[in-house]
Amino acid sequence: MDSHPRRGGRGTNHMAYGVVLRPGEQASRSLIELSHVIGDGHEPLMVLGEKAPPHVSVLHVDSPEDQAAGIIAAAGRHRGRVFPARIIGLLYAVVPPGDYYVPTGGYYFGLEVVRSPELDALHHEFLRLGHPPLGQVNEDYRPHITLGVTARPPSAPPFTRIPAGVLELTMSTGRVGPFGTFPELSE
Repeated sequence: MDSHPRRGGRGTNHMAYGVVLRPGEQASRSLIELSHVIGDGHEPLMVLGEKAPPHVSVLHVDSPEDQAAGIIAAAGRHRGRVFPARIIGLLYAVVPPGDYYVPTGGYYFGLEVVRSPELDALHHEFLRLGHPPLGQVNEDYRPHITLGVTARPPSAPPFTRIPAGVLELTMSTGRVGPFGTFPELSE
């Protein structure tokens, strides 16, 4: 059975589902622009946009479709709450072929976020729901905002375009799409 989010989850009754934290409209627009500054012209496999909004993942899971309501209810307890996330830098990484989120391999670029006690506690709260996790979890949990993935090495943006400081994020949930994106998030 196939559990890859690009192929619709494990079997017909499972899906890759996620809990994420999203920045507001103005910060999102800025991050989408940065994504394109870095990725355009380098054979982008994924850059931010309408079907790939910027986000910090709390947890991705393999969930039976009929159990998504429990995840949504757990997230509902946090709706309207603002979570601060401190950006600490821009990371570039080579992704080898066969990666769960980037099966073809490529070049990742994204913003690293401090793994604060608040984000860590939130991550563990959703882990305790008991769904099989996808991606980096527990001690490997690494909060970040993926800006994009390219087939050729991406460019470096002007340093003045790289955001610094704290972003204010709010919670959303949805099915995991290609490259760990969230084409349809619910607030």
